[in-house]
Amino acid sequence: MRHRQLVLMFCLLTTPAYGQSAGQLGLGQRIWVRSTVGPGALDGGVQGTLVGVSGDSVQLRLTPDSPPTAVFVGPQSQLFLFSGRRSSAGKGALIGGLVGAGMGALIGFTSSGAEGPLLDRGSAAVVVGTLGGMVGLLGGLAFGAMSSHDTWTRIYWKSAARPVISPSPHGVGIGLSLPW
Repeated sequence: MRHRQLVLMFCLLTTPAYGQSAGQLGLGQRIWVRSTVGPGALDGGVQGTLVGVSGDSVQLRLTPDSPPTAVFVGPQSQLFLFSGRRSSAGKGALIGGLVGAGMGALIGFTSSGAEGPLLDRGSAAVVVGTLGGMVGLLGGLAFGAMSSHDTWTRIYWKSAARPVISPSPHGVGIGLSLPW
């Protein structure tokens, strides 16, 4: 019976037991390890390609031809998994439209006389502001579509299970320490 327990324990040691969503981690994925530096603030962190996990650290390859670097992952660390690149077209269109509408309204209001031949100041501000908003929206949409940004998803990771050897009344006790 003892031999079976010992064999079972060593079988479990060969495959790390990870916490909550560590199943998302896989070798070759881009991850970003950041640490808290104050309430609600994170440092710049370290980004790289995952090449290994051991105990309470991860091995990252920072550039394709650099050697692996061990990065400690403690209780104050947060891990992020690369989710892909996204276009900034919507944000660009919003900013461009608001700036264009504001500038157009200002130009329409100041260039029109108090009692202009066709439009008064308020009407001119609305018409030129609408046109400026449409031009700004199209310009911001084009500019935002040409730029993109990385997106990251936070993952929750706990270090792997570790063997524990402790004295017991009947000799030496062998067990596993599992993170929760």
